[in-house]
Amino acid sequence: MQYSNPYQVYKNQSLQTLTKGEILVKLFEEASKQINFACLLTEKHDAVGAYNCVAKAQKIVSTLRNSLDMNYAISINLADIYLFVNDELGRALVAKDTETLKRLSGILDNLKDAFKEADKISRSQKKSVG
Repeated sequence: MQYSNPYQVYKNQSLQTLTKGEILVKLFEEASKQINFACLLTEKHDAVGAYNCVAKAQKIVSTLRNSLDMNYAISINLADIYLFVNDELGRALVAKDTETLKRLSGILDNLKDAFKEADKISRSQKKSVG
């Protein structure tokens, strides 16, 4: 894939070098960012913009849910959380409920922090073994 834009080359190379944990963190950050944009756009009465942001966040959350390895008990719990978040995003959008959107963003931020810490622990254990 040829990129003429140096920034695009840098961005592509950066994404290719991320660990699985770092990719998860980036997905959570983007979903949270989209929800926060949806809050701002809802407050500015931009229903189309808010809808687009919520749709992006829902797509990310669905991707996270679909990527779970259901052989682990934690995956069942995470799947339920992701399903809850997606359902509530839709309800909050229809109701123009920015407080619920902010709460859902907080849930994703908490999950992001947990995955960030787990990735940090996993990498430190690999370093001590290898």
